[in-house]
Amino acid sequence: MKIAIMGSGGVGAYVGARLQDVGAEVHFIARGAHLKALQTDGLRIEMPGKDLHLPKVAATDQPADVGPVDLIVFAVKLWDTEAAALQMQPMVGPNTRILTLQNGIDSLDLIRAQHPNAVVLGGVIYVSAVIDRPGVIRSPGGFHRIVMDRHGGDAIAAELAALADKSSGLDVVLADDAQTVIWEKFIALSSFSGATSLLRARIGEILANAETRAFLRDLLTETMAVGLAAGIRVRPELEDESVAKLQTMPPSFRSSMSEDLERGKPLELRWLSGRVHALGLELGVPTPAHTAVYRGLVLHAGGKAE
Repeated sequence: MKIAIMGSGGVGAYVGARLQDVGAEVHFIARGAHLKALQTDGLRIEMPGKDLHLPKVAATDQPADVGPVDLIVFAVKLWDTEAAALQMQPMVGPNTRILTLQNGIDSLDLIRAQHPNAVVLGGVIYVSAVIDRPGVIRSPGGFHRIVMDRHGGDAIAAELAALADKSSGLDVVLADDAQTVIWEKFIALSSFSGATSLLRARIGEILANAETRAFLRDLLTETMAVGLAAGIRVRPELEDESVAKLQTMPPSFRSSMSEDLERGKPLELRWLSGRVHALGLELGVPTPAHTAVYRGLVLHAGGKAE
């Protein structure tokens, strides 16, 4: 199976490394110092109990060098979606599947606008992974699961799930209702990202304090209400489930948006709490907690100029 990782940051590189480790032909699209490190020293995953070193990986910043593939794992930050979707055109053949693992609820529409004839599969990933230094991905552990559209028994989706079955560091679950899966991730992630970013705190600290724990629940409640108003089937137990899952994570666990905030990088704020804020205004649903996150971080949304 020939796979391209479009966006070889923390999440993309993590997925690609786990798939290459179990036999897939993986090509990493990267840039800058990270690309140079991949080309010279390979790729390392640093994760408690599940370290991995791939001394040789195929990495480039030119998708034309890769050519058509069976599957593109699309894992760029949301603010880079349109440019990356255009750049990956040489890798999209007549039978290529594009699996988006981006955050938020807008990724499918954004990619399909650039590739109207391609099969774009909705998916979500539950993993904490960031570039610790060029060529090295750090994960604190916890979840490492992809949930994606089975697309009526699509052969490429099934082959990806079979590959992941061979890995101890990656699970792939095929789902019939991708829209609900994407929204459930959006509800949990927008709240988790908003809390860890605005509070500049890790999940252990937030859950240990009654006031910040209540703020996290307010964020969850608001996004669920927006989802219901938008016509999404939102399970009432989702709030408690989301908090329970976060309680199982390492206390040091935090969102990639809070990592980006600390490092002065652009934020996905517009597509997370900003999206909840905008939908709340559109649908007449009050979102005071998400509005506070959005307005409290909007001056940092563009990152710091290097």
